[in-house]
Amino acid sequence: MPFPQTDEQRELVDTVHKLLAEIADPIPPSWDDRGAGLNRSLWGSLAGLGLLGLGVGEDLSGSGGGLRELCLVAEEIGGVCARVPYVGTAAALAAGVPDVGAIVNGSLIAVPAWETHPALPNSRGAALTLSGTTVDGSLRAVAFGMDADALLAYAGDAAVIVDLTQTGVRRHSVPAFDVTEPVAALTLRAAEAIVLEPSPSWPWIRTVVAAELIGTARRALDGAVQYAKERHQFGRAIGSFQAIKHMLADRYVQLEAARLLVDSAITAIDEERSGAPAAALAALAAATEAAQAAAGDTLQTHGGIGFTWEHPSHVFLKRVRTRRSLFGSPAQQLDALADHILAPLS
Repeated sequence: MPFPQTDEQRELVDTVHKLLAEIADPIPPSWDDRGAGLNRSLWGSLAGLGLLGLGVGEDLSGSGGGLRELCLVAEEIGGVCARVPYVGTAAALAAGVPDVGAIVNGSLIAVPAWETHPALPNSRGAALTLSGTTVDGSLRAVAFGMDADALLAYAGDAAVIVDLTQTGVRRHSVPAFDVTEPVAALTLRAAEAIVLEPSPSWPWIRTVVAAELIGTARRALDGAVQYAKERHQFGRAIGSFQAIKHMLADRYVQLEAARLLVDSAITAIDEERSGAPAAALAALAAATEAAQAAAGDTLQTHGGIGFTWEHPSHVFLKRVRTRRSLFGSPAQQLDALADHILAPLS
């Protein structure tokens, strides 16, 4: 994932990087724009380039490619904390939602209710109840819930897709910790739903999330290193002080180790190895820990300026903390990894 091997993959990364530089929202957003919704210009451009359909076969109206290409794009999007539900849409497509063509061309926005996913350590599995083909319940925080047209959720162990434009759905914006990912609270009352077939897509999703976190951590760390070279104190660049340079070097090594685990997970999944679920868990645990450390130390490196709204440090830290709250802490992910490894022995 982090080491493109082909000319096509390098071109993909360059294209996405240039697009994000032109259209992505500034980091941080202005105070007045902190509650803004989906960046529809960027979403439309991603759709126009076929990037929303990466990892989906052309026979299913997708753009082809594989998990590696999807992760390359996710890393670039994570690097700018783009105001788009790229990872969420990838999760919905991996789960086998209908209307793939409309999702891929950007005309239909499908997002997941992460809080209901049974594979997550903090899952609220009882938040929704399924009766026949209707769903009832309340959701606390759905990313891009005000912009979405369809919702992938779990009612118990059943995966469902819900049309959010129907009369049985009520939604309103709620304050979001991540200032680049708006959320909404949803109430479903006898909302019609389509029940989906079970999909073994969770290793795929964990790996894409890990790639996005790597991108956020990389962007934060790059900024910290650059500042450490430019900021002078006592007649020297602060990056020459051991307390700074050793800290940043440790973060670099930790991030590169996480990159290798993500790359290993991609290979295991693409080759359908039996160890793919464990590899994905290990990758997400490492990426979460590396991103959390990089974002925190980036803020520390920038000192007082890092604690202001005008500096991007808080944006990276909030993005990482939000992902941690959704997908679990590194300790929780390692617990899940241990359970997975030990399950055959019990």
